[in-house]
Amino acid sequence: MSSSTPEGKKPQQPQRLPVNPRRHKVPAGQRKRVAIACNNCNVRRIKCSGDSPCAQCRSSSRDCQYPESQATVSVARSELETLRLRCAALERSLTDAVPDPARRRALLAPHLTASSSPSSTPAAGPVAPSAGGSVTGGSVKRSGSEAEPDADREPEPEPETDYRSEGRWLHDPDGTVRYLGETSGATFLDYLKEFMNRVLPLAAPPHEPWAIAPGPLADNGDTFIASLGQYQTYDSRPLYEPDVDPLWLPPRDEVDAMLAELRYLIQDGNGVFPSGGMLYWPDGGLDEPLGAPVPSATAGSDGPWAKHRHLAFYNAAFAVVCHARRASPPAPTIGDDHLGEAFFRRAKMLVGNPLDARRWTVGDVSTLALMSVYLIEMNRRDAACIHIGVAIHVAVMHGAFKGWVDERGKRVFWTLYIIDRWLSCLMGRPPTLLDDAIRLEMPMDAPNLPPAIGLQASVRISRITSYIVCNTYGIAPWDQQPPGPHGGNSAGRAAQYHVDRAMQMLDDWRSSLPVSLQLGAEHLSTDAVVCGLHMARNQLVVLTARPIVFVAVKKAVAERLISRRGGGTSERPLDVDRHPQARHMGAGLAAARWNMRIGRWLRSLYGTRRRLFHTELHYVFNAAVLIILDALLAPLPFGPTPSLPPLDEDVRSAIEIFEEDSRGGSNYSKDCCRVLADLSMLARRLAASLAWTGEQQQQTQQQMLEETGVMHPWAPDAFGQTMLGGPRTLAVPGPFDQELLNWMETDDLQLYSNFLI
Repeated sequence: MSSSTPEGKKPQQPQRLPVNPRRHKVPAGQRKRVAIACNNCNVRRIKCSGDSPCAQCRSSSRDCQYPESQATVSVARSELETLRLRCAALERSLTDAVPDPARRRALLAPHLTASSSPSSTPAAGPVAPSAGGSVTGGSVKRSGSEAEPDADREPEPEPETDYRSEGRWLHDPDGTVRYLGETSGATFLDYLKEFMNRVLPLAAPPHEPWAIAPGPLADNGDTFIASLGQYQTYDSRPLYEPDVDPLWLPPRDEVDAMLAELRYLIQDGNGVFPSGGMLYWPDGGLDEPLGAPVPSATAGSDGPWAKHRHLAFYNAAFAVVCHARRASPPAPTIGDDHLGEAFFRRAKMLVGNPLDARRWTVGDVSTLALMSVYLIEMNRRDAACIHIGVAIHVAVMHGAFKGWVDERGKRVFWTLYIIDRWLSCLMGRPPTLLDDAIRLEMPMDAPNLPPAIGLQASVRISRITSYIVCNTYGIAPWDQQPPGPHGGNSAGRAAQYHVDRAMQMLDDWRSSLPVSLQLGAEHLSTDAVVCGLHMARNQLVVLTARPIVFVAVKKAVAERLISRRGGGTSERPLDVDRHPQARHMGAGLAAARWNMRIGRWLRSLYGTRRRLFHTELHYVFNAAVLIILDALLAPLPFGPTPSLPPLDEDVRSAIEIFEEDSRGGSNYSKDCCRVLADLSMLARRLAASLAWTGEQQQQTQQQMLEETGVMHPWAPDAFGQTMLGGPRTLAVPGPFDQELLNWMETDDLQLYSNFLI
């Protein structure tokens, strides 16, 4: 047989064409063609003689090759379905045990390779589980004598559950995709969207008796579910940048008034607050004319504004003040609504290219930090991360993290640290500079400087924030060997240790506060810094307890649905007091209630003078979300026509806070207001749906069948079988039943690193 293939090279296997779908099955006795044509005849759609070589290949001197023969078997359909169900169940179990996809692939690789090799591929086809085989990841693993060659191999240790962070890629309104980690509120909201999208169609009856009148989607909360995979930010939208003169400044008396207002808003209240502020901003040399040029070592390369770079700090400060005032009608001296953007534009022009390392001085650090604060207020979080990251690198470049600065420089560096840790937690990303690299002393009291106790407390709470982000949620873990009774290699015990450790650190922080920073239960402090510190602490408690509450909600909902699916109306709610994590769950709810109380207090304290800062609104929003979730742990009693539960007063006040702030033009507050309204409506609908007994299910079933031609997914038919497959006892669970069972078996600590919905 001749061949055109060069010697020494393996002949390339031609790709065979698929079977013509229009052909019908021809009996063997009536065939006019061979059953399997060679590869060359197949791709040319010509008649093959079936010889080796065939007549066509012999006449054209082609290499005649046939496809490798594959043994086929016939199995009963019931046996095939059993294999498929078992394979799906084992895959879900493997996913629960090993959440990390890379580790799963590594564990499956030897078995998949062995099953695909000619020596180990069984020619008899699949084997039923009753025959001693097991299905994993689509491959069949034999038992008995076929496993004898591996008998001498040492058994591999049982894989531990990997509690590493996953996070999500979410789209902003402009379509840009960004990564947000587990501590991010946007990531958690996306998990809630998935949860509601799964459970509401399963729980709600065909026609909700408590449904509201038809109207916009926002009325029933469906817009929240429709935004799955999205989150709200304006990082992809440029700020308004008017044409400005970067050297222009307001009159000196107005400059003094705005700087005093800034000091009151974000520092020590102009000396009134005993805390001294939770951040520090140097006021610069106000005894000199602001427009006076300052010598610059790089004046020759920095352009025409090099000698006026110090004005960037003041313009950034003015931008923050203008934004804080925007909740009320602007004062006559302030100008139009875009004055804050104009000041920020001047600061940006004076600072110049952030990537040019030649131009940076340690004096630019505070300017970049203030610019990041303004960007946070404008809901440009990624832009704020970039600015604070550059500021930290400039400070590191000048040795600030090693202590080569005076007391003012020390306070400025710790201010960078606080903002960086807050942004790290907000975005669910690693911090810019690790704690182990910082060799700087804590801020101390010094003449002509505000008291340092507020800044010290803020640094300590920021260190706890870093611990929760890096270790409790596993975003950048460094405390991987827990000592004492929690020790060992179990990822579950390690997660429990990190949760307990975080809660203990937060309790220790509060108990170690000096009297001037403590918050009374009866009377709240008029020092906004003290309120902000306690809100930050409560936010971390909420953040630590939030995954536990979410898992408990999923278990409670699953138990309720399975009870109803089985024809029962058990009103046994989840016993929160006996929950293994009851202490942490109670602490999380108490912290959320506290933050709502403090938020209302700050709202009344500020009045119409200023708006709540982004951080304070963030704390209020997360507290309201946890309160909404917690309400699902105590389901309504069963009834034929339950009504929507009333809206929680704390949630109502949170919606009012965001609604009021949105009137000042804040898109962030407008988005938060809509999300809370939608989520609370979905939770109330779910609570009412879980309480529906289905006593009229035959009527509604028939009504739905007549209108749509299908029955409700959980409605049992006349023979006691659910429409999802499987009897009421759930002996052979259907897909939805299996998912509910998986929810009930979820580890309470699993969600700290990998949310498996």
